Amino acid sequence: MSYRTDQQFNLNLNMGDTGAPVDIYTPHDAFAISKDACTSDASKENQSSEAVPSESSPATGPPTAMAAPVAALSSSSADASESEEDAGDAIESSSESNEDYAEVLARFKELISLKETSATANEEQQPPLPRRLSSFDLAGIAELISNGKIKRIVCMCGAGISVNAGIPDFRSPGTGLYSRLAEYGLPHPQAVFEIDYFKTNPKPFFLLAKELYPGTYAPTPTHHFLKLLDGKGLLLRCYTQNIDSLECIAGLSRSQVIAAHGNFDSARCIECKTEHEVEFVRDAVFAQQPCYCAAGKAGCSGLVKPDIVFFGENLPKRFWSCMEQDLPKADLLIVVGTSLVVQPFASLIDKVGYETPRLLINKERVGETDPVLRAMGYRKGFDFGAGNTRDALFEGDCDRGVWELCRLLGWEEELRELVDSWEPPEEILKFTKQENS
Repeated sequence: MSYRTDQQFNLNLNMGDTGAPVDIYTPHDAFAISKDACTSDASKENQSSEAVPSESSPATGPPTAMAAPVAALSSSSADASESEEDAGDAIESSSESNEDYAEVLARFKELISLKETSATANEEQQPPLPRRLSSFDLAGIAELISNGKIKRIVCMCGAGISVNAGIPDFRSPGTGLYSRLAEYGLPHPQAVFEIDYFKTNPKPFFLLAKELYPGTYAPTPTHHFLKLLDGKGLLLRCYTQNIDSLECIAGLSRSQVIAAHGNFDSARCIECKTEHEVEFVRDAVFAQQPCYCAAGKAGCSGLVKPDIVFFGENLPKRFWSCMEQDLPKADLLIVVGTSLVVQPFASLIDKVGYETPRLLINKERVGETDPVLRAMGYRKGFDFGAGNTRDALFEGDCDRGVWELCRLLGWEEELRELVDSWEPPEEILKFTKQENS
């Protein structure tokens, strides 16, 4: 499974008894693939990873109500193409195009009407989901935790949790990393993390990597909150999009962290896959020069890069194997500081149980399903609307949200002690001394 943005994904839905597929774009579920497909894709990974014992995962909830006749657009288009070939016309007139479009639109409206009837019948047959939270805010989440009803928390973290450490996020207008990449002469900002572009012009990545390299920044209160959850035995796993390793620098063990998009902890040649010492890449990063394979197969001079997942590359095997085990077990999902744009990471919010409470702490609301799709019975993504039964929201700064949650839980002093007593790990101190010498 490649790592890409949600704009490159479609959701392939199976429509009723006809089995006719339709591609319907949805911004928050590009991950409608089977467990077998995940396993198959994971087997193609070339990166080494920690082995995780496999076990069968329970179903995470009732199937989406979208499995009804809403498609046949593709078949209508195919019929139109066959008609053109039979007529022997290479180019159709605008009137013919309009007629075809009107026919397709009429068919779509008919199918929508059938869908509404089907959805009504389904709603009559299925009991409504129970309300899990007394209030859809931090207080509702704190009440569940305080009452001992939460034992296994999965956290999903994005760049927003590291902004207060001084690391800019990627997408904030004017201040995000993508906005500051114009000086590198890229065809578009995301090119700095595209493997094909890296192969032709690696220098922009090595220039940017210096700003992101671990050891330059200290953890934020949100990172320490993750450690606090772990110390209380409540953290099942932390899934992070970040490549700064601040979760581990704050004290989490590597086994507790899934670096979905990789990090600087290891490096290898992109051609022969030979591993290289981290120091070898670090020296190149701080010299702001690309580095090349020096220990691979005879004659290999491929580029060496940290094991950061670029667009077009596979995610680590451990992401897939742990995801299959962790998310169904979770009794609370906390999503912090992510735009939920990049797939498949973003779709993890739908891998927990269908009644599992979820908390979003973010500067803005993200991950919500399009209202039209939700009205049609599509139930994935956050739902902060009238039909909400389990999704809580804190809209604001990540650290402020974490401090408030700790206050409600009576953990404020414990978090403050972690923040105030933190000291850099020995390997960070060693690295800093080398850079300053």
